[in-house]
Amino acid sequence: MHKYLGIFILLFLNFGAKAQETITFDISEQYQKAVELMSANQYEKALDYIYECHRSDGKNIDYINKLGYCYFRLGNYAAAKDNFELSLKMDSLNIYAMSNLASIYEREANYLKARSYYDQLIWMDSTNSYYFKQTAAVAHKTGDLLNAIRFYTKAHQLNEKDQATVIQLVEIYLAMETPEYAEIFAKKGMDLDSTNIQMLYTAARVKNELKQYPKVVDLVENAMAQGDSTIYYTRLLSVAYLQVDSLEKALFHLNRMVNLKKATEHTHHYLALVYDELGDFEKSQVHYKKAIELGISKKVPRYHTDLAILYETKKQYKKAYDHYLAASRYSEEPDLLFHIAKNADRYFKDKNIALRYYQKYIKTKDSTFKDYAEQRITQLKEDLHFQTRK
Repeated sequence: MHKYLGIFILLFLNFGAKAQETITFDISEQYQKAVELMSANQYEKALDYIYECHRSDGKNIDYINKLGYCYFRLGNYAAAKDNFELSLKMDSLNIYAMSNLASIYEREANYLKARSYYDQLIWMDSTNSYYFKQTAAVAHKTGDLLNAIRFYTKAHQLNEKDQATVIQLVEIYLAMETPEYAEIFAKKGMDLDSTNIQMLYTAARVKNELKQYPKVVDLVENAMAQGDSTIYYTRLLSVAYLQVDSLEKALFHLNRMVNLKKATEHTHHYLALVYDELGDFEKSQVHYKKAIELGISKKVPRYHTDLAILYETKKQYKKAYDHYLAASRYSEEPDLLFHIAKNADRYFKDKNIALRYYQKYIKTKDSTFKDYAEQRITQLKEDLHFQTRK
């Protein structure tokens, strides 16, 4: 009996040892499988394997970080933060956990919290351009443009070949209405890669602000030659063509937007200008009216004014008067009062209308047409006086 009992004990111990070896082997295999799944962006499947690893060793920071990362990539920010914060409790200098927490808080628009983590990361490694770049991005999102410039500039100094940083610096300088500074970085970006579509478009916007329209044409055409046809830049190209008097090319791109049903009030306004230059009064008129119909921007008075000028050249003074009057409802530009008066003077037999608007114009600080208006007021008063006496 004792003999069989001893054999049983030996068999049990041997089985236990082998089972332990199997478990150890399985954990290693499961970890490798999790890594492979994460590399393939299959985070939900990877979680099952990482859980098993975590159960085997709950104090392993690597397992905890990978749980956090899987949750992060799956959009479960609460669970991701729980794991990364646990990781930081175990190691307060864990850069991986800190960096991911900063990214999560940034995505949640908790910029104050995100900034605190990025500041810690910069303190830990002031040679890492990525930390400065992300800190700049947070500052940019909160409207802190000066700090955004400061941190993006530092990121650029640490990594001059990062085009994303260069583009952001251009964008900020454009937003601050300083295209001359934007141009410095746009040139750097183009030197890095003149085929980058985003860089080409960004540089085109800089050249447009500087009114260097031939350059705008070159840059946008280069981007579009790569197969891109963004509507915004199609319009920018059209306007540039208009500025360099390539009217047929401007017309082609503007009409293309109309055909794609992507035309805005601005598209129709530019089409009206092109047709006006080409001497096609009817089509110009149609597009001015369409711009007014779609108009929601501050340019509505401009559309009315341009259409009024068009009617004025055709001696259609009543229509010119109507559109100058409409423009004045949106704008307080004093010269509109003069043009209302002048067209009323030409069209209406009742000169009181013209007189009233000439007098309104004289009361403004504008002096462009002051001499003419004063002379006409005197003449109209005399005419009205003699008409009354008759």
